[in-house]
Amino acid sequence: MTIRVLLASLAAGAAALPAGAVPPAPPAPPASQASPASQASPALTGAPAAAVEDLTIRSVTLRPPAPVVGPADSVRMVVEVVARGVAGPEGVTIKVEPGLPPGSVDTFFPLTAPHRQARPGKTPAPRPGGGPGGAPGPAPRPGHGHGHGHGHGHDRGPALAPGPAPVRPAPARLAPARPGTGTGAPAPGEGWETWRFVPEKSLSRWYPAGPWTVTVNAGAADGTRLTGYRGFLLKRLTRFGGVQVARQGPAVRVTGVLNRVDPQGDLDYAPFPGQPVEILHRPGREHDWTTVAEVMTDDHGRLARTVQGRTGGEWRLRFEGTSRYAPRVGVVHRVAAG
Repeated sequence: MTIRVLLASLAAGAAALPAGAVPPAPPAPPASQASPASQASPALTGAPAAAVEDLTIRSVTLRPPAPVVGPADSVRMVVEVVARGVAGPEGVTIKVEPGLPPGSVDTFFPLTAPHRQARPGKTPAPRPGGGPGGAPGPAPRPGHGHGHGHGHGHDRGPALAPGPAPVRPAPARLAPARPGTGTGAPAPGEGWETWRFVPEKSLSRWYPAGPWTVTVNAGAADGTRLTGYRGFLLKRLTRFGGVQVARQGPAVRVTGVLNRVDPQGDLDYAPFPGQPVEILHRPGREHDWTTVAEVMTDDHGRLARTVQGRTGGEWRLRFEGTSRYAPRVGVVHRVAAG
């Protein structure tokens, strides 16, 4: 079965098991070659049911958590999923696309499927790619880079320009975290696995700004499925231009222009009309910044305000941003006291 992992036509790859990680357990010998001591006796009918590891998505981490793109650069997203109870080389898959999650609410993690047990008298078969007690599974297919289960690794392949054709992913599990590796690493023996997805295509200004959703699907050997959602905002850069701060008698005149990455794609930056901009002031570096005025940009992104009662000190502009455009704090302008 082919499972496609899309990022609004961005496909997700994954980091592979690193060199130096805990080596995979050797495969069991065929039954004909196994020693008598290693051959398990058939389970008796009516034996107690064996507990099966609960299917759980512990966390979904995005790096960076709030991507911002400029007119010519791009951002490479990394999605890390910590889960247990999953089965198969595609036990965890993701889809990243524009829009809000269902109900406009993120999933609260950890997310666990209803408890399940194996049939009486049966010992659950080991999950593909994982040994008992959370031992690491076999090494992923070659050619996908490498990384550590505690958050270090290398992206697979170069960033590609946006395109409509999806690419089949090659997700791979990382070695279970070992004691002392990373912050909040799962305790050994609990079966936690880290799945790292690195999109082959990067986010840029040509993708929709605003809310995006990462949909995470996890599957167990018995067919149980779990789905969780993690949202993020893709924003475009803003900047100030032509800022001037000048004394006018007992007052200070502040002018400038607020620009944003051109949403039409015709220019690098274009004026950002109808946005509130704060004018900040402080008498000197040893003082805190204070908002002394707020002004709206006009149809051409321009702003102008005369602030009475303050003449010297330091001045700067601040834009709080929107769900589609990043916040911005301007450079400091110093005015000599009269």
